[in-house]
Amino acid sequence: MPALNPPPTLFDHNVFRKVLTARTSTDSWSRWFKDLQVSPNTSEIVVEAPSRFVANQVKTRFIRQVEEAARSAGAGTSPLGVRVTVNKTGASRSSNGQAGVAQVKAGGKAPESPAKHHPSNFHRFDTFEVGPSNRFAHAAAWTVAEDPGIYNPLFIYGASGVGKSHLLYAIANHARKRHPSLVIRYCTSEAFVQSFIQCVGRRQMEDFRRRFRRVDMLLLDDFQFLEGKEQTLEEFFWTFNSLQQDGNQIVLSCDRPPRDLTAIEDRIRSRVTGGLLADVAPPCLETRLAILHRLNADYPRPLPDDVLSMVAERIIDNIRDLQSALRRLSAYSRLVNQPLTPQSASELLAPLLGFSPSAPTPEQIIAACAKAFETSVAEILDRNRRPIPSAARRVAMYLARELTDLSYPRIGKAFGRDHSTVISAYRGTLSQLSTNKRFAKQVSDIHSSLHTH
Repeated sequence: MPALNPPPTLFDHNVFRKVLTARTSTDSWSRWFKDLQVSPNTSEIVVEAPSRFVANQVKTRFIRQVEEAARSAGAGTSPLGVRVTVNKTGASRSSNGQAGVAQVKAGGKAPESPAKHHPSNFHRFDTFEVGPSNRFAHAAAWTVAEDPGIYNPLFIYGASGVGKSHLLYAIANHARKRHPSLVIRYCTSEAFVQSFIQCVGRRQMEDFRRRFRRVDMLLLDDFQFLEGKEQTLEEFFWTFNSLQQDGNQIVLSCDRPPRDLTAIEDRIRSRVTGGLLADVAPPCLETRLAILHRLNADYPRPLPDDVLSMVAERIIDNIRDLQSALRRLSAYSRLVNQPLTPQSASELLAPLLGFSPSAPTPEQIIAACAKAFETSVAEILDRNRRPIPSAARRVAMYLARELTDLSYPRIGKAFGRDHSTVISAYRGTLSQLSTNKRFAKQVSDIHSSLHTH
């Protein structure tokens, strides 16, 4: 009489490793297979991977080899199917050290690096100040670092100095700790172009392709630098295709959205927009202040809170300017051994950043217009086209141009618009002032309130 329950299958993991290594390579075993948990039964071969990224690699690249090795190791000779799942409790081991341009594990030979870009320990997710202007991009970057391949490619865009490179570095640092066996390469687009030119000149294109295609994650910073470089873009196109076909993660950063990259072909634009687009806007006042407080804590002679508030109100464009201003003020206070006031600090920064110490800030102008038009700052900064917020927005742009030394692009950044929108608002308001006395009186009152603020 046959047993009600068949005896458990004896599975030899040593044979599984030996056969799978023979079918692939020792490097592939170390990178993809050593953490797999294989559980054959009478109906299928269940393979548990430590992460979704590893599971996708096994399913797309090695499913036949895994099946053959599993059968040889005791899964039987019948044509069982292979089901690859993710082991939710099998978190990847962390490792100490610093993620560099390229990171190779499992005894593999590190490809040559085209440039020395080493993300510092500062460039982590926990040192990135999250606010309304960057919350979505931060969440997308974190998800890609945790689970490569889920959004592929990830395209992060925004103006200079708003934290895009920090996010790319954070992805590299976190992914290396989360997935220590992965090959991760960070590179600026300028270094990518230089490497391409050098390899073409030396007839070493195979070296170039090995550097950028034999990776599990490629992070390419300042993608706009490739615009107009036709030969490099052609090579990027095929590199992109190769990585994506193998299920490898691609992360790009750029100073504008793909639709504004007019000097690249549609086929490339369609590739880079095929995943997830995440924008990073200039930080809001609260985020700027939080960044300054974080940085200020590391200085030997921290600046007072009222000085930090003045800097956060004055500098609206990007994080680099905040850092530069803080360094200048801290150095001055330390070297002359004198405390700073908001007024003296404003005078020190005026020639560096191009504003008048006595001029109102864009945020003060926006707040004054919101009050005068009985709307809110959020409504003015929103992209709605309702009459009252739109009118307040146009007047605020006009007054920002009249009362400050800021350029059209810098005013646009304060409103989350481009410079052409500010020019249109300025000209439209000028025209309306000459024909509408009631409107002119309202603008004049706002103007006076700002001077007495």
